[in-house]
Amino acid sequence: MALMLGWQLKDGLGMAFELCESRGFDREAIAQRLSLVGLARPELRAQGEALQDRVIRPNCDAILDSFYSSLVGIEGFSKIVGEFSDADRLRKTQSRYLQSLGVGFDQRQYFEERLRIGSVHNRIGVPQSLYQCSFQTLQFLLIRHIPRHLQCDRSAFENMIEFILKITALDMSLAVESYCAAKMFGLEESLKIVRGERERLHHLSVTDWLTDLHNHSFSRQYLTESLDRARREESPLCVIMADLDHFKKINDVHGHLVGDQVLRIAAARMISGARTGDEIGRYGGEEFLFILRNTDIAEGQNVAERVRLRVNSDSVRSKNTEINVSLSLGVAQARAADNVDTLIDRADAALYAAKLAGRDCVRLEG
Repeated sequence: MALMLGWQLKDGLGMAFELCESRGFDREAIAQRLSLVGLARPELRAQGEALQDRVIRPNCDAILDSFYSSLVGIEGFSKIVGEFSDADRLRKTQSRYLQSLGVGFDQRQYFEERLRIGSVHNRIGVPQSLYQCSFQTLQFLLIRHIPRHLQCDRSAFENMIEFILKITALDMSLAVESYCAAKMFGLEESLKIVRGERERLHHLSVTDWLTDLHNHSFSRQYLTESLDRARREESPLCVIMADLDHFKKINDVHGHLVGDQVLRIAAARMISGARTGDEIGRYGGEEFLFILRNTDIAEGQNVAERVRLRVNSDSVRSKNTEINVSLSLGVAQARAADNVDTLIDRADAALYAAKLAGRDCVRLEG
């Protein structure tokens, strides 16, 4: 079952599906993962409730007792549990996890909760091998507690076993993915520390604190270097100016904390919509600058449109409110005589044209 130490999600701002955003789990990615583990068929949704009604709810305490018994002999388990919490609290946490298994598995909240499990396990030092192996224990215990009358119905019995194997595979895949991402992030952070205070300060000097994108000054310097390189190599270069639509209204209606959250999520979506190697900076407020090397204006338009669709692919949920987010973008290609200011001015004019056209669209220079 894994230790299931990371079950509880924060209310309010914490329910923004931030792990889903960072891992790119929009509706399409969720559907792809469900298809990968064999849970894409709509009729399987009812199996989650059947698993709860017939197996888990009547046997929850017995399953937990057996699960604990299987883990107490593992070296280091008692130490990990002792450092986390008292046994009663841990048991309640595990019970909540068990009683949610398979319920609404095709929803974003389900994915967010399972991703959080892997992230928390990494943070508190649970070995990945321990909770991966414990999923096999969970599968065995669930199958063992399938009621006898259901076992007599061969078709129903096989369907239940198949669902148990698939839903635990889904949960494990999400926990492992989040665990590895958190581990990788931790390794990257450790490398930054090893490289010393100088690199840390440099990072702070070029990074926007809110979105973790590069800041205004870095973006202009990067564009200066990119223009020089494009001239030397005689290669195309495009920039995109992008602006979140009606952002002032979001701040006015929902408050600046929610506005900050919208900026963070929009930035994460821009990264996932852009190509590897594209530079994205927070140019100021709700405005962003994309620098696309080796890119002509036709491809720049494609990138801008893909980013636009990614940003408005889902609303942002905060404080039980659904906030629609959209992006207007202007694209310009560098000319031989361009400098940073002239190129940005033309992209900015294209952005203004997108605003005049009704927002949530892409416009090209000229």
